[in-house]
Amino acid sequence: MSRPILLVSQHAPPSGIIAARRIGGLVKYLGRAGYRITVLTSRISGEGEIEGAAAVARTRDLFATQLNWRRGSFQAMSAQGAATYSRASRFESLAVPDLGAVSWLPYALPAALRLVRRERFDCVITSSPPQSAHLIGRALKRRGVPWIAELRDGWTFDPPRPAFPTGAQRRLDERLERGALGSADAVIGISGPLADDAAHRFGLRSEVITNAFDPEEEVDEAAADGLLRSGRHSFVHTGRMAVSGRSPAPLLAAVRRLRPDVAARLDVVFAGPLTDDERALIEASDGRWVGSLSREQTLALQRRADTLLVLAQGASGPSVATGKLFEYLGAGRPILVLGEDTAAAEIVRSAGAGIVASATDPEEIAAALQRLVEDPPPPPEPTAVEPYAFPAVAEKLAALVEEVSRSGREAKALR
Repeated sequence: MSRPILLVSQHAPPSGIIAARRIGGLVKYLGRAGYRITVLTSRISGEGEIEGAAAVARTRDLFATQLNWRRGSFQAMSAQGAATYSRASRFESLAVPDLGAVSWLPYALPAALRLVRRERFDCVITSSPPQSAHLIGRALKRRGVPWIAELRDGWTFDPPRPAFPTGAQRRLDERLERGALGSADAVIGISGPLADDAAHRFGLRSEVITNAFDPEEEVDEAAADGLLRSGRHSFVHTGRMAVSGRSPAPLLAAVRRLRPDVAARLDVVFAGPLTDDERALIEASDGRWVGSLSREQTLALQRRADTLLVLAQGASGPSVATGKLFEYLGAGRPILVLGEDTAAAEIVRSAGAGIVASATDPEEIAAALQRLVEDPPPPPEPTAVEPYAFPAVAEKLAALVEEVSRSGREAKALR
């Protein structure tokens, strides 16, 4: 008999953002393992079925209406064709814990309560950001549903956004985090620092379940034809940067420090939506921007690259393990991580998938670039990256679901 699970995430397929692809991958492989999954999500992600889901409930969301003043930025982040996006607006610093509490929670929470009245779920999984999604998990836990809270980013620990401007906001945010996460049955962190922090501060059962790539996703490498310069060592970065406070400036400064003969052998390529500032910086340097590409083109470009770039510095610190890192692992190309004390660096080291350098020191970055051009490392071994594929990641999640569900049943039997 299949176990019914409710998975709550504002972002889900068919949206193309990393968060939605994570949900899609987990649901696909959990469904194959025999779980009956209901996905509660927002209409901001689009419409339609999700592979592996028994049911999909899509609620209203103010961000899915004309009230969304950041519609263009969201389209860029969703790989829907827009070329540029903007940084967070000042309004986003007002809502605690996040804008989802205003735009989506008023619709998602009643929908979750209706679903629980209709079906008895063995477990509910809430995925953030937005952090307000965990308020749904807390409400369902109070109604007897075992609850797993998933942190794709930190909440008050190592968050990917600036601190709230007032002390009152920060104290409220901390109370909301403790009141919500403190009552979960288990917490998932997509990196070790996130899981360790939850275990340390809240005394919770925590598990590292990383992002992943789908080994079944087909890639036509011809989609990248013409994007790279022949005869040069290509360093390729795909996806956004400024949303998490990252900048290509140290990398571009490093290129300028290379000997002319080495620099002439490089092709430093950026693909994906940019801010206006990023675009100006790249156009004034030796880097190239090849546009905001389709998913097919992006995956093809990753597989054609000589080296793939991860910029791991920024607003987040040690917990950084960007979603693109796992696409890179799936591409099977060597990776250069700029950010030594980050989760991304640890993953690349453990998988033997590339090298790590400083995020901010142009001289050290230049040395890493020269080393990669003159003595390129071999691609990572396929067996070394298998733990970061969705079948393995979904298996870890299934084991945690079984543990939490079993504990919930045992607790009910004792009442």
